[in-house]
Amino acid sequence: MWVLATVVVTLFVAGGVWRALNPGASENPDEDKQITARQDGYYLCLNRRPLTAAQMYRLIKHELPKDNLAAALRGCQEAQRPSGD
Repeated sequence: MWVLATVVVTLFVAGGVWRALNPGASENPDEDKQITARQDGYYLCLNRRPLTAAQMYRLIKHELPKDNLAAALRGCQEAQRPSGD
């Protein structure tokens, strides 16, 4: 029983030391790109007439070819929602 407790404590301490030495290693590296793509899609569709899903897709593919398509579409859909939601 003591061996198991010692192993658990050792792994916990080793994990804490590793996180202290590598603070950003386990974070999502694409998070900033996804947020930027979502904002780009939002502002692209914000003041446009209501679009169908196919129109949103074509608009984003044309205007934002280098952005993450899924994130930009999500932002565009959020901009197209009625403000009462």
